[in-house]
Amino acid sequence: MFKKLKTLCAAALLALSGAGAARGAAREAKDAALSVTAEIVGRRYCAGEKLHILQLNVRLRYRNAGGQKLVVYRGKNLFYQTRVRGGAQGKPYEVVVLNSRYNDAEAEALNAPRPGGAFVTLPPGGVYETVMVVGVGVSPGAAERPANSISPGEHTLQVVASSWYESRKLGEELRGRWRAAGLLWLDPVATPPLKFTAGGDGPVPTCR
Repeated sequence: MFKKLKTLCAAALLALSGAGAARGAAREAKDAALSVTAEIVGRRYCAGEKLHILQLNVRLRYRNAGGQKLVVYRGKNLFYQTRVRGGAQGKPYEVVVLNSRYNDAEAEALNAPRPGGAFVTLPPGGVYETVMVVGVGVSPGAAERPANSISPGEHTLQVVASSWYESRKLGEELRGRWRAAGLLWLDPVATPPLKFTAGGDGPVPTCR
């Protein structure tokens, strides 16, 4: 009888321990927050054969907005989506560019005992910055605007940045393994819309 009671107590303790760990993981995830903002730090505008080309240098500023350390991927295999919205005279439009890369993909060793050089650890309030290039075609004439291009004038730009490119399963495994270093962030993040102007007065140089 005593042995059976001892076994039941041990099982109960294991169940409570598992429930406590689950509650701890839930609190950990709830307390985690990563924000990103965008700033245009440079631009190039030139005339192509059919469209003008606008290139924007956009600085992305990641900030740990939660109460615990975050491990954030900063390697070369991230994807992003850009959404350009604009329009006038009651004809709004949206141009979406999908699956663009920050850089050319490179092989990286991710499955390690601790985060390597492809990751940055951000304490609460910590910041990490990177610069990306966003290119979009601008239709200069009054004729019908070609697909995936914008008209001259005021627009907004929003960037949706990936934070992880491998499988969710591997991410969860690494999150558990690297818990002492911080919480590995796995979800995409989006910037608030950023205003910019396409086109302008004066002659437009030829793209080279």
